[in-house]
Amino acid sequence: MKRLNFCVWALALFSILALSACNSSDGGADGGDEDGFVGADLANMPCEPGQTRCEGMSYHECVDGYFVWTESCADPQICAQDYGCVDCNPAAGKRCWDGDVYACNADGTLGSKTAECGDAGCEFGSCVGVNECSAESQLIYVVDNDYRLLSFSPTDGNQFQMITNLESICSPGSSWPAWGIGTATPFSMSVDRDARAWVLFTSGEIMWVDIPSRTCVTSPFSPGTLGFQLFGMGFVSDAAGSEEETLWIAGGGVGSLDDGDLASLNPDTMQVSVVGDLPSPAGSSSPEMTGTGAGVLYAYFPGTTTFVAELNKSNASITEQWNMPALDGQIRAWAFAHWGGKFYIFVTVGDNSQVLKLDPVTGQTTTLLENLPYIIVGAGVSTCAPTVEL
Repeated sequence: MKRLNFCVWALALFSILALSACNSSDGGADGGDEDGFVGADLANMPCEPGQTRCEGMSYHECVDGYFVWTESCADPQICAQDYGCVDCNPAAGKRCWDGDVYACNADGTLGSKTAECGDAGCEFGSCVGVNECSAESQLIYVVDNDYRLLSFSPTDGNQFQMITNLESICSPGSSWPAWGIGTATPFSMSVDRDARAWVLFTSGEIMWVDIPSRTCVTSPFSPGTLGFQLFGMGFVSDAAGSEEETLWIAGGGVGSLDDGDLASLNPDTMQVSVVGDLPSPAGSSSPEMTGTGAGVLYAYFPGTTTFVAELNKSNASITEQWNMPALDGQIRAWAFAHWGGKFYIFVTVGDNSQVLKLDPVTGQTTTLLENLPYIIVGAGVSTCAPTVEL
C-alpha cells in the first residue's frame, strides 16, 4: 500500500510540474531546469524521522522531513531497508552466494553455508528445483529395539525427544525364522523429504511412519526382493541440490549380511536394482547407510576394524575412507547419519549405548553421550538436512 501511495503522489506531482512547464512564457525553453527540479523533488519525497528506504541499489534516509540519498551499494552487496548496504537481508534469513545457500546474520552479514546447490544453482535463497523442506524433515531420527521413535538434535545439546512408540501404531508380522521367533522389531530406518520414516522390521517389511501425524502404514515393498531380507538404508539426492531422491540399501539374506550387496530402491515403484558386492573388510560388520542432499552416499562399518566410507553408487566401491577407533566387545546395534557436515554414530557395545561424532575434515572421533537408555538400531536423516555445519 505504501508503494501505491508513493506512485500516485509522484504521478500527481509530475503532472503539476509538467503543466507548469507547458504554461511558461518561453514555451519550455527552461525545460532542462524543470526536469532537474522534478528529479530532485522525487528523490526528496516527504518522510517521517527514522524512516529509510531502498531504491534499487541506493539507500535513502529521512533527513529534515525528506528522503535523501545516503549510499550506493556495490555488488555483491544488496540494499536492505533498515540496514543499508549489507551482504544479505536479515528479514529473508538466507541468501544465495557463490551458487550456494547461506544463512543471514541479524546484522546483515553473511552467515554459514546451509546448503550446497551444485550444478542446480541457487535462486531466491534456495537451490533451484528444490521444494521447501519442513522443519520435521531436517532432523535426525532414531529408532530403538523397543519400538521407540525419537528425534536427535545436534544443535540443542545432543538431546533426544520422544516422537511415538511404533508398537502402538504399526502392525508388523513375524520376524524371519532365521532371525528369531515372535513379532518383528525395528532393524533399520531412513527418512524421506516428506518427513516420512521408512522403518525396516525384522520381518522384512518396510513400514511408512508419517512423523508429523504419528501414523503408520505398511509400504508395498515385497519382503525379500532379490534376496534383500534385511539391510541398512539411506536416502540420497539423485544429484546435488535435486529434490529427486533414491533409497540405497545394503544387505541381503538374514544369515549373510556381512557378504551382502548394494542396491538402489526406487521410492515410487519400489523396484530394487542391484549395483554390486559390498566391501567386506576383515573385522567389520555389515554397514549402515546415510546420504545427503549433495548426492553422496556413506556407509558405516563397525567392528575391530571400524570406519566410515563414501561409496561409489555405480559399483559399490569405496571412494574415500575415515578410520575410527576399534570397538572392543559385543556390538549389539549400530546406526548413523550425516548432518551438518559431520557423521553421528549410534552404537551399543555390551551394555554401553553411545553417540559418537566423526569430523571428516579432521578425522577426529568424539564421544558425545554414553550409557544411554536406548539400544538404537536405526537412524534416518532426509536429503533436506543441512550438508554443511551451521
